[in-house]
Amino acid sequence: MRQFVDPDTGEVFYEEQILRRPDEIVKVFRPAGRSAKFVKFKASQKAKRRLRKLSLAEAGFLLKIAPYASEGTNLLLGDNERGQKGVPLTIKELARIADCSYTQARKIVRTFIEQRILRWTEIGNRAALAINPLYSLNGKAAETSLLQLFKKEITEAGEDPNSK
Repeated sequence: MRQFVDPDTGEVFYEEQILRRPDEIVKVFRPAGRSAKFVKFKASQKAKRRLRKLSLAEAGFLLKIAPYASEGTNLLLGDNERGQKGVPLTIKELARIADCSYTQARKIVRTFIEQRILRWTEIGNRAALAINPLYSLNGKAAETSLLQLFKKEITEAGEDPNSK
């Protein structure tokens, strides 16, 4: 790994090599307060087509909230930096994460629910949003409860979100 320093700003950059399959995409995320990391996820042609249908605002919103999806269940949960750890995020908290107004976040969430990208579910006595595994960016295997929640969408798409 080679290190580069910007002479004007002093910012440090690292050069890394990543091996990937032809049907995969690699994105770099820099979560606040953590070091940068590479996230690798499966991107079938169908998944790419689904994502291309989103507006820039919708795609940006999804990309910003995706790191808050819990492994396996895709429930949008707090991490103590944004929301309380393990507690479902509210639309107001999602708006802060996505750096948009509450009205814009509410509109996008409503659109995502209509498009079956997000769905409300219950955790104990609290409502929580879950991301459809067909739009998931974390690349982890979906748990049975998540597959049941989006059963109709998965069947219609004819895809197995857990296939490698």
